[in-house]
Amino acid sequence: MGFLSVLISAVAAVLFYMTGHLAHMIFAIIVAFGSFWSWGVLRNEAQAAPNWIKWIDLAFTTIGIVLLFTGITMIYKY
Repeated sequence: MGFLSVLISAVAAVLFYMTGHLAHMIFAIIVAFGSFWSWGVLRNEAQAAPNWIKWIDLAFTTIGIVLLFTGITMIYKY
């Protein structure tokens, strides 16, 4: 998903910060850094990147999307 995955995780971190869930915010920041790392590796070495990095990128993207939806539901709860 490219840089969109990083933005999704960053928005989730902001939403968790706004609701006061600091543990979730730290986890979303870690996911954002993981997404940024895997995006950089895949962008710079697209042909030579091993498959396990592609799976890590998919996992970080999926976790980021779940965190974003969780953050949105927490915003509307308050």
